[in-house]
This record gives sequence, structure tokens and C-alpha cells, in this order.
Amino acid sequence: MKRHLCFVFFTALMLIACSSAIAQSKTMPTANQGQTPFKLFFEKVYLHTDRDFYASGDDIWFKAYLVNGESNYPTYTSNNLYVDLISPDSKIMSRVIIRLDSGMGHGDFKLRDSIPGGIYRLRAYTSWMRNFGDNFIFDKQITVNSVAGIKATSPVVSKKRPKKKTDSEEDTVTNTCRISFFPEGGSLVQGIMGVVGFKAEDGLGKGVKVSGSVVAMSGEAVGQFASTDAGLGSFTMMPIAGATYQVRGRYANGEEFAVDLPEVLTEGYALHIKNTDPAYVQVTVSANQPMFDQHKGKSLTLVAKHGDKTYFDVKFTLTDLQASINIPKAKFPAGVTSIILSDELMRPNCERLIYVEGKSDIKFTVTPDKPIYAPKEKTTLTISVTNAQNQPVKANLSLAAVDGSIVPVEESNISSYLLLQADVRGKIENAAQYFDPANVNRFKQIDLLLLTQGWRDFVWKRLADSTLKLSYLPEAGFTISGRLRSVMINKSIPNMNITLFAPEAKGDKLFGTKTDANGKYYFDHIELYGTQTLRLSSRDDKGHKSGWLFLDTIGHDALPVKQLPFINEPPSSAVDVFNLASTARMKNVKNSRLLNGIQLNEVEITDMHTTVTTFTGQILTTFGPQYDHTVTAADYHYKDLEDFLLEKAPGAKVNTGSGEGVIFIFGRRKISPHFVINNREELFTGIDYYALSMDQVISVKVAHYVDFSSRDRIWIYLTLKPTAFDRKEFNLINADVTGYYSARTFYSPNYEYSSTKVDQRITLYWEPMISTDANGQATVTYYNADPKSKIRVVVQGLTDKGVPLTTTANYTIK
Repeated sequence: MKRHLCFVFFTALMLIACSSAIAQSKTMPTANQGQTPFKLFFEKVYLHTDRDFYASGDDIWFKAYLVNGESNYPTYTSNNLYVDLISPDSKIMSRVIIRLDSGMGHGDFKLRDSIPGGIYRLRAYTSWMRNFGDNFIFDKQITVNSVAGIKATSPVVSKKRPKKKTDSEEDTVTNTCRISFFPEGGSLVQGIMGVVGFKAEDGLGKGVKVSGSVVAMSGEAVGQFASTDAGLGSFTMMPIAGATYQVRGRYANGEEFAVDLPEVLTEGYALHIKNTDPAYVQVTVSANQPMFDQHKGKSLTLVAKHGDKTYFDVKFTLTDLQASINIPKAKFPAGVTSIILSDELMRPNCERLIYVEGKSDIKFTVTPDKPIYAPKEKTTLTISVTNAQNQPVKANLSLAAVDGSIVPVEESNISSYLLLQADVRGKIENAAQYFDPANVNRFKQIDLLLLTQGWRDFVWKRLADSTLKLSYLPEAGFTISGRLRSVMINKSIPNMNITLFAPEAKGDKLFGTKTDANGKYYFDHIELYGTQTLRLSSRDDKGHKSGWLFLDTIGHDALPVKQLPFINEPPSSAVDVFNLASTARMKNVKNSRLLNGIQLNEVEITDMHTTVTTFTGQILTTFGPQYDHTVTAADYHYKDLEDFLLEKAPGAKVNTGSGEGVIFIFGRRKISPHFVINNREELFTGIDYYALSMDQVISVKVAHYVDFSSRDRIWIYLTLKPTAFDRKEFNLINADVTGYYSARTFYSPNYEYSSTKVDQRITLYWEPMISTDANGQATVTYYNADPKSKIRVVVQGLTDKGVPLTTTANYTIK
């Protein structure tokens, strides 16, 4: 009884002055084609990581930016961001939920020393994004070098046709090249000179160089072509009536091909875009003679849209076989725009994507106070964000300073992602090059990219052409929900008082609501951090216990992970350089610890047999000695399981944070346990297991595990008698839940005084939350590491108006 006195006190307090929770309907709307009952909105998320290459034992640091999908303004629509670390064999190795405020949040993952090497992925999404498939899911590759030499096991793409394999061998697929053709506007039309884009790629979408010729079936060559190194290119041709065409060529690996061109239309419209004028987009609309004769005098509509919003719309009539229209670029925000030609019945006939640079007058710089530093010397960086008139601009930024002599330059950044990658499907190799002012050909390259990968594959158009059933709401926090029913019969109980006590919640700790007509209850917008125990109770208006209380699962199951193969081939020179350098530095660190440390006498460790298990889809391994005990009559003198654990289980202490149950303390780590009852994982339980009397317990086992990110887990395995729940308090629930992940602070040493410790950091500094001051400036200071190398500083972020920012600076350590 005394265990629940505190809870009863809080229940009484709630009835006087507790926060009233918001009950919401879970009925989701449907957005139908041509009839949307509400303004549909979209979100994009970008993760800025400190780098793209890591070694086992490293930390992955990231900053999340959530924006409105059309404007790129930081958005307030969702506060919960799910971030997954996915292994080379497409398994979720670790998952955290990050709290976003004003569209910003940050977190980290710890890579264990025993992690296999390979290509990993970081995936991020909100609950709302799940309504739209994978269209807005952020997915980024990172490369991990296993210093211990452990190789990843996963499906691979072989260079040659695989031999017949046995069931014990790993799956392989053949890495065959392919070439695809994309007529500008959608189709080739007889009698109209048209542009055909093409892309050659391997089985993973990686571009491969190609060359060849276009041949009529009569055998006459009508054109030659050659691609860029990325496998992209285009050619022009005039299809004639009755002719068919084939493309013959050779890939860079020597493989030959012969592929038919897409079917040529006997009548139709064609769309040609010229995007070289800084002020206008020049659009040429053409019709062949049969199409002109059939639709003569009927109006056409040319629409230009950015995202789901129309910025230009004009109706016109062809008086000849061709017409030209100039669209002012000043009308459009920066990014990808879709130009669509529709006939008199508003049926789309042609579509073309273009990129508009937009007028950005932002000047964004990061400047070191010196060009050259000594090892362990202090560095001061000044960040400045102003407009063309040198007026300050408010911005939220993140900064990474890395050893540029071994870490390759990132292939993507926030500008390339939000303005290009998020709107075009498929892998965009080295996306950052399209936004590098030093790249004089970048606009031609972007146009070629959109001619091919953007062909009829624009995300906004796909959504407009489909019927959307919205199953997920934006999350402003955690929703605690469940149901109350009668104990004797399965009948819902309406209009009953439900109390929630969340001791580790931010802000209010105590909440109250009532069940609806179906016995359902909801608590919305709860800010839960870390692992904690929620306590719920149900009572009538007179304070009497009532009903059988149930709790729904908190949060959502992870999105399924698509199995992605990878090419089993020698790593690039950049990967080789990083792997060699990171391995050497790790060895230097270990040698330094041996030289500066104290060698202890040999110690024999027993009872440390390692086992592997899984918990909520994560791989766990045992750590430290385990406790396993079969309960006898001699243990019945303990008043309950809590009393027994505090006396017997190593590391068990009273849970002073919540006033009930136990926690386990190892060093400075406090770990809340999970229960496994009769070999079943109990994630959300309505039972207070700590109150069980020992005569109802057959055995107790306490196991200490660590997950992939080196986070500790304690499991309490209980084998119970069938009569253990006979005295269950049905109106009470104690549930262990995991809320937002609290990001660690990047460790930056202070070398104000001399130090002999070897400092081999590859990421010298990481700061995820930088805001410019009233002068549009911010200052960052840190100390350098020991290696003499070139340091690359990357700063990314957003202005308060949604303009993505990226800049770099370099200095040398000598």
C-alpha cells in the first residue's frame, strides 16, 4: 500500500489543479485527386553530419533542419524526428527520436569498436512524411572503416555473372549496365526537331561513361553521342514518318548494347526549354502538322509551378506550328520548377523541369583568425551572414571542422539537398558541384540532370496524380493513449477520469483527461526525455478505482528498410586514404595510452561469456557479470520483488527519480530496466511487477546488455507462477517508455596549458546550434589536434527566411 501513497497523493492533487490534456480525434482525412478538403503541406528534412567517413569507435554528430517543402522556411508542424542508423545488410542498428524546436534539433550515434566496416545509411523522417511514401524521407550514405578489420556481410553486386551458389552462400546480383532515354517534354514527335536526354548507369544507379550512335532501322546513322563521366548526355534528332530508331553503343567497361528509342508519336505537341538567359526562361511550343490541323484555334495552357504552387499561368492559341513564350525568372523562388503544357481539355501533354537560381543577396563567410596554426593551438572562427547592403541576416547554423587531408569533401550539402535532391528521385552523384560557384558549367549540368532524372518523375506531380490516404498526423510531442474497459466483460467505460504522471517530462508532470464514448483516452504534446516510467490510473468522479486500463504503444514502428546491394569492388583512392589514416591514428592513440598509463597485473575474468539477443529490432550483446537466481522458500521473507532486487541484484538502487521501482547504477550510468515475463518482452505493461510477492516468482535473472551505440540496457527476466496476477490492480499502469534522445555534448579539449597527451582527432570541432547575433555574426573557438594537416571548416544552415546556406574555409596546422 505504501508504494502507491505517493501516486494517490498526486491523483488527488490533479483533481484540484492539474493540466488538462487535449483529446483529439484519430480519424484521418483523405486527399482526393481534384478535391482536397484542406491545404496539403509537405515537409523536407536535411541532416548535416560532421563528415561522411568514419572509423569504428567514432561518433556520428548530426544537426537536423526541418523545413516547409515549398518555401524551405523552418517549420513548426512536427516536433518529433525519427533518425535511424542502418547497417550494410539493411538492418536498423540504432534508432533515436529527436525533439525539433523551430525546425531544428541535433543528436549523435556512437559507433562501437567492433562495428563491421561498410556502407551505412542515415535515415530521417517525421510521422507526417510517412503519408507520402519515401518521397520526402532523408536517406544518406556514410562509409565506416572497421579498425578491427571486421568486414560487413551483406548482398553484393558482382562485376561478373555470379556462379550458381548454395544456400549457405551470401546473395549476389549481377551489376549490369543500362541506358535510358528521355525525350524532352515527354515524347518524340514526327516532324519536330527534338532533344533526347540519356543516362547510363550500373545496377545501383551510379553513372557510367558511354558513347554511340543513333541508327534508323534502314541502317542509316542519324547522329552520334557521348556522355559525361557521370553517364549523362543528350542529342538532337528529327524523327520522320514511318521510321523507327535504335541506339547502338559501348559502355566504358567495353560492354556493347543496342536499345530501341521510345516510340515516336505520329501527332503531338513538343516542348523545348532554353534556360540560359538570366532574366527569362524561353519556352518553345511546337505542334506537327496533324496535331495543328486537329486542334487549330483551340487554346493551350502553359503553367509553371514550384512545389505545389503555381507562379505563372498563361493561355494562348497556336497560329502557326510553333510559338515562343518568355517566363520571367523573378516570379520564382530558388529551386526546381515544373513547366507543364496542357491542351484545351486541360490534359497535360508535355512537362519539363528547370532550375531557377533565384536572387539571393546573402553574403556568407567563415574566417579563421590565422592561416597557419601550431598543433594544439587555439583557433577562432568568425562567421558572418549579411545581405548585399551589409545588413545583418538572422541565421541558424551548424559547423564541423575536420582534418581535410584525410576526410573527402562531402558530396552533398543543405543547398543541394533542399533546392535539388529532395525534389528529384534517384541518386545524384556529387550534388554539391551543381551549387559550387567555381563550377562554370553548373547550370548546364543541372539542366542536363533535370532533362534526364527529372523526366516525368517530379515528386509534386506524382502526388497530384494520386489519391492520398493520410494515416499519420504531425506530432507536436508524444501522444499517450489507450482504453478503459470493464474488468469482468469487454465493455468500454466512458466519461472516467484518467490520470498520467510523467516524472521526467519537460514542464508539467501531471495530466488529466476523461475517456470518450468508446472508452478511449488521449494525452497529447507530452515532452518525454530519455527512459522513464509513466504511471496511469483510472477513477470515477468520487475517486473510486474503476475499470481495466490499457496503454497503446507509444510512437510508431520503424519504416521498413529496403534491401540495397552494393558493389563488391576495390575502394576508391579517397576511401583508401581515409582507412589507412584512421587506422594509423587509432593505433597511435592506443600506444599513447599504454605509454602514459599504468600496466596492471594480469587479471583473469570469469563469468563474462558473451551472448547476443535483440530488443525492439536492435542487436544487443551481454556486458559484465549477469545475475541468475532460482527463488526458494528462503526468499519469501522479502516483502516484494523490489525489496529482493535491491538486496540481491548487483547495481540495483532505489529509483529516487520516480519514487518507485529500481534503477541500476554502474559508475555514473543510471539504467532503467526492461522486463521479460515468461520469455515475452513486456514493452508496455499494465502491471506493477515490483509489487509481486516472492512466493509468486519462480526465477529472477538480471542481464546487462549494450546496444550498437554503446547504450546500456538492463533486462529483468522473470519466470512467474500462473497465480502471480490474481491480485492485479486493474486501474493502474506502470510503463517503461523511451522519449526524446538527449544529445551528448561534443568534447573539445582545452590546451590553454601545455599537454603531452596525443590528440589524433579527425573531427576537431562540432557545434550544431549556432545563431547569428544582431550584427549577423557568430564566433567559435576551439583547440587544434596534433597532426600537421589541412583543416576544412564547413558551415551550413538556414536564414530565418528559408534560404539555405553553405560555406567552407581552410587553414593549415604546421
